[in-house]
Amino acid sequence: MKRKNMYILLLFVSLYANAQEMPIGVSNKFTFPIGSKFTIKLVPKDSVNFDYSVVEFEKYSQVINMEDLKKLFVENGEEDTISFYFCLGTRGDTEEEKKKNMQILLLFKNYSDWQLDYSTDIRREKDFEPTSNVGMFPGIIGIEMWPFVIYDIDIHQIKKHLK
Repeated sequence: MKRKNMYILLLFVSLYANAQEMPIGVSNKFTFPIGSKFTIKLVPKDSVNFDYSVVEFEKYSQVINMEDLKKLFVENGEEDTISFYFCLGTRGDTEEEKKKNMQILLLFKNYSDWQLDYSTDIRREKDFEPTSNVGMFPGIIGIEMWPFVIYDIDIHQIKKHLK
């Protein structure tokens, strides 16, 4: 029953959430609502750290099939950009399996030449809380998954991975 309520709530939020206006300028942190597709352009601050600008943003209310992610991203994106989907995803053959496997996803593809680390904070209810992440590898599709409702995500502190 909880998964069904989560699914209905997330569909409602993704369909009716107010669209964030395209940010002007460059920052080291932006907030994105669930049901978003966006691309950021990295802007070097120094030899390790990046700010970024949002170069594309749109609402995205489709549920992603987690078994077929390659079709979401172009092979070669614009240099020094990262494309994201922050939405619902599932996998399975039957509707029952798909409902059971429904999760919140942050999908991304890094079109830069750098392996990157970044920080994320998620808003589940009133306040934002930090969450762990996997890092970003050049040319690779990455995925973060959560089994609970998330309304917004902050992406910040993007930097080159130091070995």
